[in-house]
Amino acid sequence: MKIRSEQQPCRWGEGFPLGNGHMGAMVLTSLPKGSIELSENTFYSGEKSMQNNQPGAAEAFYEMREYAKKEDYEKVHMAAEKFVGVRGNYGTNLPVGHLSIDYGIDPEEVSHYERSLDITDGTAVCTFRTGRQALREEVFISHPGQVLVYHLNLEGGSRIRIAFAPGNSFGSVRYEGGSMEFVCHAYEEMHCDELCGVMLAGSGVVRTDGACSADEDGISISGAEDIWLYVHMKTDFKRQFRTAEEGRMELREEARKHAAACADQDAAEIRRAHQKDVRSLMDRVKLRLTGQDFLVGRIPSLFQYGRYLLLSSSRADSLLPAHLQGIWNDNVACRIGWTCDMHLDINTQMNYWPAEPANLSETAEPLFGWIKEDLSESGKETAERSYGLDGWVGELVSNAWGYAAPYWASPIAPCPTGGVWVLMQMWEHYLFSEDDGFLRHRAFPLIESAARFFSRYVFEEEDTGWLTSGPSISPENSFLSGDKAFQISNGCTYEILMIRELFSVYRQACKVLKRDNTLFYQEISGQLKRLLPYRITKEGELAEWSHDLPPADAQHRHTSHLLGLFPFSQLNPEETPELCEAAKETLRRKQMPAENWEDTGWARSLLILYAARLGDGNDAYGHIRSMIGNLLEPNDLVYHPPTRGAFAFDHVYELDGNTGLTAAVAEMLLQSHKGIIRLLPALPDAWEAGEVEGLFARGNITVDMSWEKGRLKNARLTAKREQDCSVVYGNQHWIVHLKANVPFGLYPDMDNL
Repeated sequence: MKIRSEQQPCRWGEGFPLGNGHMGAMVLTSLPKGSIELSENTFYSGEKSMQNNQPGAAEAFYEMREYAKKEDYEKVHMAAEKFVGVRGNYGTNLPVGHLSIDYGIDPEEVSHYERSLDITDGTAVCTFRTGRQALREEVFISHPGQVLVYHLNLEGGSRIRIAFAPGNSFGSVRYEGGSMEFVCHAYEEMHCDELCGVMLAGSGVVRTDGACSADEDGISISGAEDIWLYVHMKTDFKRQFRTAEEGRMELREEARKHAAACADQDAAEIRRAHQKDVRSLMDRVKLRLTGQDFLVGRIPSLFQYGRYLLLSSSRADSLLPAHLQGIWNDNVACRIGWTCDMHLDINTQMNYWPAEPANLSETAEPLFGWIKEDLSESGKETAERSYGLDGWVGELVSNAWGYAAPYWASPIAPCPTGGVWVLMQMWEHYLFSEDDGFLRHRAFPLIESAARFFSRYVFEEEDTGWLTSGPSISPENSFLSGDKAFQISNGCTYEILMIRELFSVYRQACKVLKRDNTLFYQEISGQLKRLLPYRITKEGELAEWSHDLPPADAQHRHTSHLLGLFPFSQLNPEETPELCEAAKETLRRKQMPAENWEDTGWARSLLILYAARLGDGNDAYGHIRSMIGNLLEPNDLVYHPPTRGAFAFDHVYELDGNTGLTAAVAEMLLQSHKGIIRLLPALPDAWEAGEVEGLFARGNITVDMSWEKGRLKNARLTAKREQDCSVVYGNQHWIVHLKANVPFGLYPDMDNL
């Protein structure tokens, strides 16, 4: 579980990522001067605003609806200009800055260079020699200690220089003796007015057996064989101070005291606590695969890498959920139109898809807190001001303060089901944990409030009697009417399936909590039956819209109308075979010709997940091979290339590509939707033998398995409570009785139980 290289990194995508859910670092040990790119999960430009909905937006929305009924899409889009959100000081996550380490050596004299990242304990190491001198560099970010630790060991000593540079011109740094203090401001002018953003204070303290001196440009260390640097950062995010100067002084003092306290501790103990912490999470799941294809050996490390990146980005005490780039910032996503934030049309959701099945449930806690405290609160205002309805909604994108208003450009607004989609992660947490208290007190009030909005949002089609919705978009696709591309219409399949999922979840939650005797429960039950059904086009595809107008881009990266297949289970081969065949045809046409498919990391991960739900392991593995061949940086981060949808000047790292791959591998090995645990449901022929331990199934059940020659050898199920469980492997189906915390062994030649 190590990523190794004998090449010096030349760009961000070759560095090694570290993180503790608060601070992030990309370690780039180049010679003669290396750097550590620092980031922080609350370091956002912008500010909270409750003025993001246009006055008169609700009236404009219903005007749009009437035009959409008449299929006058020109007027729909004209009316949308009076509906779209107000961007204001929306903001973006920004890089904090970078530490530089000047090793004081001649690069031409360097030999035996090697670096590695151990994802089992979150430690980056680099070793090299210069002449007779050996150097060893170690970097990690401790969650227990809340500190970045940099350690350099030099045989024979040398002169080293350490400095910090803020990520923009609004920061400052000062050095004194063996310490540094810096203040950074998250100011920029692309996504806000350059006058507002989070303030960050950081402190670095050096401990060494050499001599330290400082000037205005950095810290010099001479005659040292052992150098330790401890860095701590904190921001004023959601903190109130009487004045900005008071806040700066208090943050600086807090950072200084914390870094100094860490520097006074036993370094070996800080390292041990850090390694124990990361290993306790990483060791929950083990995966081993063998096969003739040489790429098979890479799958376990890529699977674990996604888990590592998620736990590095998001911990239970993180103040915000993982943004588009997790906890890191490549200074690309924040400088293009779509920002480094919480995208709610797939990216934030996919960030957290492995949290439950890959046994990292607590990593989703900051997402849940943000939904409740920020997104849903802003969403109440959007529901009222932009739709004239009760309840709450979230739209296409959101930020650190829970922006919930419609997007500020009509091509991708309205889209009021983004909040529903991300809310479903809370329902998934309940299904996996069976925590009734979580459902009752945290998830259900949000589910019910969203259901109240959409119970009034849907309306009846006059000619069919079905309940439809809109106008809205199918993210982020367009259709052609005449020779023009439009995005907004009534009855988008994506929106209907989201409402269907919400209403279904509401009914299930009511039954669990014994609230299924209310008038609102009956109303939702009736509406659920009347929602516009899925439809198959004359080409045999799953229809994306209620109309038959052609797509403007047939190979577009988004496939939102297929989400009933995954992450939801509205479509499955057992119950809806015809719709699944239509989904297959949709995917086939999307990828023809292959060179026109808009290939991105997260979109390719979604193709793997669709194939897994369709039970096609070989197709799923083919997509994994394509990802490895085309979408991986040298450090194994999955990227979004500058496609026709990115408008980027470089590859953009997105966490969801890696986490989506992890979720997909888990889904190929174990599925547990629709009340059935399916063992090896999409095992590729190439994965000839293997074993997995610690995967998590809905129902609070841990599953271990092994297989040989492509066939299940044995499985072990361990439940937290006594229950009967339905298990399927191939054509075999067992009903097994599980006792609480007692492993149950299952073998393919067992009779049905």
